[in-house]
Amino acid sequence: MPDTHGARDHLRVAATQFAVGTDVDAHLGTCVRMLDEAASAGAELVVLPEFCNHLSVYDSAEHCRAMAVPLDGDWLGTLARRAAHHRMYAALAVTVPRAGGRVTVTRVLIAPDGRITATADKQMLMGNERAFLSAGERPAAVAGTVFGPVGLYACMDGVTFETPRALAVSGARLLCNSLNSFARDEASLHVPVRAAENGVWVAAANKVGSLLPDGRAAEFAEALGVPAEALEGAGESQIVDPDGTVVAKAPPTGEAVVVADIDLSHCRPQRLAGRRPLIYGPLAGPDTAIPATADIASVTVAGVPGAQRDPELISDALQPPELIGEAFSAGAGLVVLPELTPVPDGIPAGVLVVTTAERDGQHVGQVWTAGGLVHEQPQIHHSDRYPDVTRLGEGISLYPTSFGDMAVIVGDDHRHPETIRLAAVAGAHLVAVCWQPEHRWECDLGLVERAAENRVSLAACAPPGPLASTMLLDPPADSLWNPHRSSPFDGTINNPVCTVAGPDDGLLVGTLHPARAANRAVSKDTDLVGGRSLAAASVLAQRDPANWQQ
Repeated sequence: MPDTHGARDHLRVAATQFAVGTDVDAHLGTCVRMLDEAASAGAELVVLPEFCNHLSVYDSAEHCRAMAVPLDGDWLGTLARRAAHHRMYAALAVTVPRAGGRVTVTRVLIAPDGRITATADKQMLMGNERAFLSAGERPAAVAGTVFGPVGLYACMDGVTFETPRALAVSGARLLCNSLNSFARDEASLHVPVRAAENGVWVAAANKVGSLLPDGRAAEFAEALGVPAEALEGAGESQIVDPDGTVVAKAPPTGEAVVVADIDLSHCRPQRLAGRRPLIYGPLAGPDTAIPATADIASVTVAGVPGAQRDPELISDALQPPELIGEAFSAGAGLVVLPELTPVPDGIPAGVLVVTTAERDGQHVGQVWTAGGLVHEQPQIHHSDRYPDVTRLGEGISLYPTSFGDMAVIVGDDHRHPETIRLAAVAGAHLVAVCWQPEHRWECDLGLVERAAENRVSLAACAPPGPLASTMLLDPPADSLWNPHRSSPFDGTINNPVCTVAGPDDGLLVGTLHPARAANRAVSKDTDLVGGRSLAAASVLAQRDPANWQQ
């Protein structure tokens, strides 16, 4: 891992947002102007959006290559000289011509001396980008700066966890994300969660204005099944602290430069502690199980947080056995209990009950039926909350049900995004989580993103409390590039449908649709699970990740 000894911890960061069209020379002028504005605000590092040189839509492969800017050409050279004039770092993403006729979306870091000191090709291309652009073939690199290692990634690479996490595991304390997105869940979920789950800072710059050439909005709107006016950059460029708190954010529309003074010593490397690279091998392999067609498309699910309430505090409410009975009476086919809840008596035929237990040095998730115990899943990561657990599991196994294959997550395994990815790669439809979150980000961002990036249904249950951590999460019924939507476009690309229990609720009942996991496409030819970056996953599966510093 790169050495941060002697690196500066304090710096002022800027995140920009602006519109880009088809005039490459004009966009260079805009980029120069944004560097000037960031410098006038005292920024030492500025992040610009993705596709700074030209929109992501082209007429042909020849047109795509003609609009790309060489790394050693005048376009980037002019921008580099401006960064050197201000003695600042500049991070941006442009299209770059490569050997063999390829064109990549390339993240570029310009140093204060005007040199390009790092590049990183985008790993996951989104939808129409695949028409004429090529994905990166190497893991994204961390770049050495006077502030220590910095990670570079772009847009879709942050909609799944592999690339940002590989950068954090390789030592980055600041991640710079350049976006070209009309999706509102970038700013509300996919950007801030990468800061929180890795314990690092994130600076993200998005676009505003139309993301399509003049005259083509209607064409794409019809193909995507969205209103034409929705195909504009969603803005909200932001800077996020290591707990997922947004400390500076631009508005959804209009040019903007937002700045924040950040302290890199506030990073939380303990978020990466306890990782088990040797069991993450399936993430880096080519095999991905596609969820099979389930016997039934939906299931009634109950979370019973009140099953762990202190009876002395609930004299006016239903007692835990009564609440579980209410779940059975509501017709739940799956009942998820808080961790370490005793198995209830009288489980009805056809009902599955999920809880956890400690025994023989293990903490195990359990699935019970009227006939008894049918499945166990050991905790697979160390947890400070379970110091007596000395035997960890070696992977995630699935339990087949009538509504699909189910994984059970226990302890603090949910904090590691690799865990539920292992379940998804194995073909899971639904994930049951018996947990006890300790931080707000785990509820507001972490578990929601686990459902989103894997397109699985998820049922989580914890005792009542201020974090309101009992929730049911379902993949949206429609993905992008769907002209036959079942409901109007809500402005997001894969934000789950969320039902959350209140802080004092004893019971949550709802319907999940695990069959939706069979469609993992977030957009045209863009599979969230099968299309994951194997290069980034290979870094996560290494005992000592390579030092990808440039």
